[in-house]
Amino acid sequence: MATLREAVEEMLAKDGWVFAPVEGQETLAMGYKGENGTWSCYAHVDQERGTFVFYSVTDRPVPERHRAAVAEYLTLANFGLVLGNFELDLGDGETRFKTSAELGAAEPSLDLLRPIVYANIAAMDRYLPGIDGVSRGSMTPKEAIAACEGGTVQ
Repeated sequence: MATLREAVEEMLAKDGWVFAPVEGQETLAMGYKGENGTWSCYAHVDQERGTFVFYSVTDRPVPERHRAAVAEYLTLANFGLVLGNFELDLGDGETRFKTSAELGAAEPSLDLLRPIVYANIAAMDRYLPGIDGVSRGSMTPKEAIAACEGGTVQ
């Protein structure tokens, strides 16, 4: 039986991801290039708890003067998401999307791990233009959510 860390590494390797361990942590670091930009990704495993967490982290912090607006945008984006959520560190402006699963003692399979990774990068790619627009002050949160979700401003 493979450990959770081994299963995550196997899945990433089979799917062509280039990753490196983060020193002193049970975390793998990698980059991703989507249709709407590039960002950093981190796969974290807690073997004792049986948890797997995947993060997509934007490469630019949100300027302090735009953090409240980005927080509003991310709240709008989070509403209705089935798998995962956006997070904003109000202290340093880091923005990330998190997906996770608690597997407990279940056998970690590639079919179980893949949706955690790919739902994550799909969400970040979809909402990244809005994060960028609101971070620059060129869009309101409602304009950004409408643009990213293909709707109208309400």
